[in-house]
Amino acid sequence: MRRRHFTAGLATLPFVPTFALAQGDDWPNRNVRIVCPFTPGGSQDNIARRLAVKLSEEFGQTFVVENRTGAGGSIAADNVAKSPPDGYSVLLGNIGSHALVPHLYRKPAYNAVTDLETVAWIGTQPNLLCCNPNFEHNTLPKLIAAAKKDPGKYSFGSSGLGTSPTLTMELFKQKTGVDITFISYRGAAAAAADVLAGHLPMVISNIDSLMGQVSAGKLKPMASSGAKRSTVLPDTPTFAETVSPDLVVTSWSIWAVPTGTPAKIKDKLRVATEKALKSPDVTESMKAGGFEPGVMTVPEIDAYIQTEIKRWGEVIRAAGIKAE
Repeated sequence: MRRRHFTAGLATLPFVPTFALAQGDDWPNRNVRIVCPFTPGGSQDNIARRLAVKLSEEFGQTFVVENRTGAGGSIAADNVAKSPPDGYSVLLGNIGSHALVPHLYRKPAYNAVTDLETVAWIGTQPNLLCCNPNFEHNTLPKLIAAAKKDPGKYSFGSSGLGTSPTLTMELFKQKTGVDITFISYRGAAAAAADVLAGHLPMVISNIDSLMGQVSAGKLKPMASSGAKRSTVLPDTPTFAETVSPDLVVTSWSIWAVPTGTPAKIKDKLRVATEKALKSPDVTESMKAGGFEPGVMTVPEIDAYIQTEIKRWGEVIRAAGIKAE
């Protein structure tokens, strides 16, 4: 009878899903994965790791960066999109995973708009075009004039077709009408090595990937792709001021989680991220690499992503880049 009475007593209690308690109120109560689409040591990976340290300190749980590279960021994004919506899988979303993949792959395994939800804006990083110090056409006006005189003669290297740096140059070509050849490399380091060796005149990549060689005088910066001059290279002009005001391209970063993740979890992650981005040591380290931390509301982020999807679809189609 006692057993029956106990069971009946439980039946009278309101039903509260264990999922809601554990994953909302108590999140995080174990390790959280931050899935990064880029290789260890790269600019985006560095951002993920800087923030992971701060989030670990804030919540008292370990935030572990897990690198899943390849396919323009789609491998990492698909992994998170198909993970349980419980707050324990977070994507370092970016221009590739959200705005480029839909146009570069015939049948993406995920939909960034419907399968993932944005949580927080992290910031932006411009791309930087550099050349060998001995390259005679070492400014954009000189390069444009030379490329128009000898179409196809000059080339640049970067990592992979359809990335933010290579699409910066595709947009540059469309705005100026020049014919410059793209040489694909596995990474910015390999492309920069060939420029340093004199095998290639120019390289373009995220700004912090090239700052070491620039600071050492081994590479000459020609132009950055931000809306304004980079604080780490104030004497280097932008594509926008030299070519066209709308030639602004940044590699932006966000946190995204699987659709259906409880709002309480997303709010906790957003607030903690915004707090971390205001930390002096995080701000200084990011800005030293040319990365600009920032804050946007979720509706603002989603609206921005939609404009980026539309914009890069037009650029990719105009460039004749075929979907894989």
